[in-house]
Amino acid sequence: MSALQMWIVLGVPVVVAVVVLLVGGSPARARVAVGLLVGLAAVLALVPGVGGPSIALLGLPIVVLVASGRLEGQPRERHHETRRRMTTAGGV
Repeated sequence: MSALQMWIVLGVPVVVAVVVLLVGGSPARARVAVGLLVGLAAVLALVPGVGGPSIALLGLPIVVLVASGRLEGQPRERHHETRRRMTTAGGV
């Protein structure tokens, strides 16, 4: 298969599925989306003549997802924001 045929048959459906999974803010769905992109990159690496530029094209959204923190979920409250202060004058 040529690179174009591989992208039409396998790449476009996977990329559409990834876009659908990334709608919303679920970290679990974002992890599945990254897994699909990594799996597609692995398949493209095994097909002769398709690998290099295609994997580089898939690497960009993977890096953006990991760097943006989409895989971690909502930020937690910092520990000093939830504790009660016992040093106030009124004890409140």
